[in-house]
Amino acid sequence: MVMFKPILIGIMLSGVIGTHPAPEVDLRNVNGITLYDDAGDIVRKQGKPANVAKDPYLAESEIYDYPDMRIGLRGGIVDFVEIPGGAASLTIDGETVPPSAQALRELLGEPDYKAEDGIVFQRKEALLKLFIDNETQTLERIRYYHLASV
Repeated sequence: MVMFKPILIGIMLSGVIGTHPAPEVDLRNVNGITLYDDAGDIVRKQGKPANVAKDPYLAESEIYDYPDMRIGLRGGIVDFVEIPGGAASLTIDGETVPPSAQALRELLGEPDYKAEDGIVFQRKEALLKLFIDNETQTLERIRYYHLASV
């Protein structure tokens, strides 16, 4: 019986050491921005944008430019959050990861959809699309948006 104690302890610890449950990632926010934020919320959270551009085709749409992020608003509410593939980092629901397809798959699991130009993760009404170049497989950009805007 004494010989089995180290083995039993090792077996019990193997279930604890090195295993961390995946964080619950519901796509509630990206870089602190939710799909329900308005222009005032964005400025409070991110500061004044470097540039505000009007959409030439949609009069009620604006794009706020920040370093490593663009935020599109339609009717004063967030329409999308876009992060370039070369950004330093990305934070989803408080989890900071490098903006890479591999890191995002590790965080979010397998994509829910595959499109011609990338892959899509869906959590309820929130979508996160990774635009991937077909030839080079390079991540071009990441877009966070609401299902209703599809």
